[in-house]
Amino acid sequence: MASSETIQSDIGLIGLDVIGRNVALRLAEHHFNVMAYHGASTNTPVLPEEMAFPRVRVAANMAELTANLRQPRTVLIFSGADAPMNATLNELLPELESDDLVMDAGDSYFKDTASHGRRLEEKSIQFMGLGLSGGEKEARHGAIVMAGGARKARERARPWLQSMAATIRGEPCVSYFETAPEAHFVKMVHAGLEHALLQLLSETFLLLQRAMLLTAEELRDTSGAWLIGILKGYLMEISIRVADREEAPSPWPLLEDQLKPARRDALATWVAQSAWELKTPIPTIEAAAGELPAVSAERRQALLASPFRQPMGRFGDDAESVLNELHGALHSAMLITYAQGMALLIAASEHLGFEFNLPEILRAWKGCTHLRTTLLDDITNALEAIPRAPDLLADDDFSQRVMASQENLRHAVWRAHKLDTPVPALLASLDYLDSNRAAWLPVNLIQVPSRPPVSTALKYRAR
Repeated sequence: MASSETIQSDIGLIGLDVIGRNVALRLAEHHFNVMAYHGASTNTPVLPEEMAFPRVRVAANMAELTANLRQPRTVLIFSGADAPMNATLNELLPELESDDLVMDAGDSYFKDTASHGRRLEEKSIQFMGLGLSGGEKEARHGAIVMAGGARKARERARPWLQSMAATIRGEPCVSYFETAPEAHFVKMVHAGLEHALLQLLSETFLLLQRAMLLTAEELRDTSGAWLIGILKGYLMEISIRVADREEAPSPWPLLEDQLKPARRDALATWVAQSAWELKTPIPTIEAAAGELPAVSAERRQALLASPFRQPMGRFGDDAESVLNELHGALHSAMLITYAQGMALLIAASEHLGFEFNLPEILRAWKGCTHLRTTLLDDITNALEAIPRAPDLLADDDFSQRVMASQENLRHAVWRAHKLDTPVPALLASLDYLDSNRAAWLPVNLIQVPSRPPVSTALKYRAR
């Protein structure tokens, strides 16, 4: 990145991991002068020469960064496990003044975000939380941006936010929220949903392959046909692309590779913790973010490669019904998973005071993120029809769509059992559906006090 000592920069950027670098380059392409800084607590190497860009400079320290910013200053922070936000703020705050703006674009826990906001507010420094979704490629070519903060800060940051964002039909994919924690909460739920959908795809492909003994080409053609209808979307598209890779016998191992980082992702831990605190079950998302099995990856692969341990092909003589069944199972499970994510956002609105406009959130998701799929049209319609419902399953049209394919989901889980194939996310989706349909569950029994009052005990006997 080129050096120029005479131009004051429009924005400072701290944290030059791959995402931070790509955002810096994207902002520069939109004619902003960027002053970047690795951050004292990171070990990021010097940027390669091929990434040189005349509008981006790299500061040697925090003081140089802030001294070269146009006032009032705007600083964009990409914090992570190796660059905690607290440490970055400790280094940055002495260099800031009243009315400067700090934007936290890292993977931050929304409760920590609230704490950081209070800390900055004491010094009259504006603060925003940013959730960027899409990964390294989208950070360079346009991501979905979830931006939270006071109105004054949002208006001030709008040019930078829109430059970072992807566009759909000419509109930037930016969702705005009243507070910084709201943006990071929505980013957390978005990440949880993405992990869960990847897990469902992984399980479905594995089950499809083991039930029908498909070659890689046959699996690609089969799953490619699903793109035509209700499952059309980004995650299905990448599943077809990974099936084209010569080194992989099927999409399943490659989807598993994408899931391994998800299971170590702090966002996955936070979404599970938040669901527990809000008393909102999200079993499919938790199944995707759960720990890897105790069996090592190498031993598991060896077991799967042993022919005498392969209970495959038992249903291969009825290919059409198997395809229809798994297509319907995936459809039902995806709808149920989205319902869990929306339920968590609804619970946060009710119990944390967040003011989420769910149809507006989905508007950006439909066009710009890994979650984009035609299914989101149905979900948006349901949310607009019953904006105060506690769960999407309360909507007649949505629940009918789930119930129309739930029998396929039951058969798929049964088939997996017959084929000795673990499908935790598919099973969790079915359990979630049944728990919402049942008026009385086994948990009612364990919630009964161990020594109920005599009158209560007599009441139970009388029944």
